[in-house]
Amino acid sequence: MFGKNDIDINMIVTTSKMALKASCIRACNNDVEKAEKLYDFFIKDIKELPDFDVQPPSAFEQIKTVAGDVFGWIEQNQDKLVGAYNIFQSVRGGQPINVPTGSPIDGIPPIPE
Repeated sequence: MFGKNDIDINMIVTTSKMALKASCIRACNNDVEKAEKLYDFFIKDIKELPDFDVQPPSAFEQIKTVAGDVFGWIEQNQDKLVGAYNIFQSVRGGQPINVPTGSPIDGIPPIPE
């Protein structure tokens, strides 16, 4: 499809400086002089580009983030959740639950140094 002197622009990856350099070399069929010119052509218009591609978070890191978000949301909305539960219990004729007020640390003496 492409001749020896043609440049395949579809191969250009602009996610990082390293990816751009490598893709310019591939697009120019390993002609370093052409690749440098092509790299300079692209990089002059890109203000900030990381040196290397950022690795996506691992599955464990994603699960940890989501779990933290869920528990944070529950903690922030605890009063609303308890209120909804108590309404549901009162409709059923059950006992409402009481939420202790104040911090769980109240009344605990400080740790000696």
